[in-house]
Amino acid sequence: MGIRLVTTVVGIAAVILILYFLPPWVLAAAICLLSGVSAYELLGETGELKGHPLLWVSCASAFCVPYFTAYGAWDGSVTLILFAFGFVAFVMGIFDYKRVTFDKLAMSFMGAFVLPYFMSSLLRIYIGCGELGKYYILMPCIAAWVSDMLAYLCGRLFGRHKLAPHVSPKKTIEGSIGGLLGGAAGIVIFGVIMGKNFGVQFNMPLLAVSGLIGAAAGQLGDLSMSLIKRNVGIKDFGRLFPGHGGVLDRFDSILFTAPVFELFLIAAGIIGA
Repeated sequence: MGIRLVTTVVGIAAVILILYFLPPWVLAAAICLLSGVSAYELLGETGELKGHPLLWVSCASAFCVPYFTAYGAWDGSVTLILFAFGFVAFVMGIFDYKRVTFDKLAMSFMGAFVLPYFMSSLLRIYIGCGELGKYYILMPCIAAWVSDMLAYLCGRLFGRHKLAPHVSPKKTIEGSIGGLLGGAAGIVIFGVIMGKNFGVQFNMPLLAVSGLIGAAAGQLGDLSMSLIKRNVGIKDFGRLFPGHGGVLDRFDSILFTAPVFELFLIAAGIIGA
């Protein structure tokens, strides 16, 4: 518990430092690095492609995706990454068909492109919202973390009915409902603070709905990563964050919540305004 708390404090301090005191390229580098590590965890730590060259090709692709989706000066840059990865992956599959089976190809695509693209929503929010991007980037984090805390508390206090016992035995329907309400409340409070400090006016009912959907997406992300871990028989994806596990253990909720708020901010006209 002590190690977990220390890691949390250090992590919060690092986020504050990166967002508010260091140049933007540091955040971009951090998200690229986290994406590359997440690909390694998904494909290496699970044993699916451990020791195979496709693992490193996937990590390289995952590392590049956030930068080019956020900063790519050429509209075809993401298409180029996707095509190059697909080309190399299928060539490896054709000539090493016993090791690189279709299920591993699909998993490598998820690690090399899908999850990094979800992760890079954070960077696109940060850049797309201009001067206030360093505040809007907190929306996915607030929805995910407040939802997690309320789900835990409500589950401990009121939990009676299991949500998905075959995937995560401790999660309950009551806890899930508490998490959904907590995520919505957290985002509404964020909207009130932004309005008072920066004059940003939100449609509060719509904002609450976005918080609800974001929290639901975060719970789906948590359960999705748990499903993968149970299927391959591991407890954690990695050891990058002592007491918390790896990138996919710590960012599982945010991976799914971030795209929800990217879409919300686009629909609200805040990204690209």
